Amino acid sequence: MALTRIRLSEAWNWGGLSARELAVRTWRAMDLHDTLNQGAVVAYYAMLALVPMLGFALALGAKAGVGPEIVSLSASLLPEAAATIITDQVRKIEASQPSGLLSLSILLLLYSASSLFVAVMDTTNAAYGVRDERPWWKRRALATLLTVIESVLLLGACLSIAVWPDISHWLIPDAGSRVVATVVQWLVVVVALLAAFAIAYYFGPHVEQEWEWITPGAVLGVAVLIASSLGFRAYLVFANYSATYGALAGVIVMLLWLYIAAMALLVGAEINCVIEHAAPHGRAFGQKEAPEGKQENKPPAPEELPQLEEAKR
Repeated sequence: MALTRIRLSEAWNWGGLSARELAVRTWRAMDLHDTLNQGAVVAYYAMLALVPMLGFALALGAKAGVGPEIVSLSASLLPEAAATIITDQVRKIEASQPSGLLSLSILLLLYSASSLFVAVMDTTNAAYGVRDERPWWKRRALATLLTVIESVLLLGACLSIAVWPDISHWLIPDAGSRVVATVVQWLVVVVALLAAFAIAYYFGPHVEQEWEWITPGAVLGVAVLIASSLGFRAYLVFANYSATYGALAGVIVMLLWLYIAAMALLVGAEINCVIEHAAPHGRAFGQKEAPEGKQENKPPAPEELPQLEEAKR
């Protein structure tokens, strides 16, 4: 327990790195691991998994009526063109038969969503410098399980947002209840995103680690995701994608936003790895097992080598 506290303290101290050192090493790690291209892979599979995940979440929460909350949540966070796609798909899915919808979603999720999380696994393993030795069927089964967990997480967030306005109005029966409801809505979004990032960072890499709800990479990743999403929405007010892409404008905008979300997730993983490689009690690059104490002669990670070479000159 004492060692765990030490590692947590080192993690939030960024492994002893300054903000500049952390940024430079993270960029080098991203370059070494081809993170920019891996983000495109994750975004592509996320696009394939979008409708099945919506269908699965809507089928689970059909009686609770989570459809309007998913639409409202997407309108708050996504660009207008991307939110329109979500709204149209939600309406089409709700018009289908729930039983057939659920079975169809499960079949589609077996491939599309598992491929999404397999891509996340590959990138996080590359960040840690380890080889994933889990059997292919175990990786696919774990990826499918992660999809179910993320769908349930989305469902829980939507239900919380749906129920809270009534609770806040009962607790604060005046105009202030609307403000409280808005604040809680964003808190639910932040907590759900932090949980989603934590799940990906824990189950993605094939390394020995303890569960952590909040990590520096997750916090920075979620902050970047929310800020970039709002910034992307503001940018689209002036950009006219319809003039260039025509009827495909909504799909292009959705893919761009998914790429932003994928990069926030993957860069957060790189940040966590850079910090752990730099921390005295953190694992070395390529080390699967968590160290039992301080590592005096830890070999430098690849992102550290250029800085060490410059220091020798």
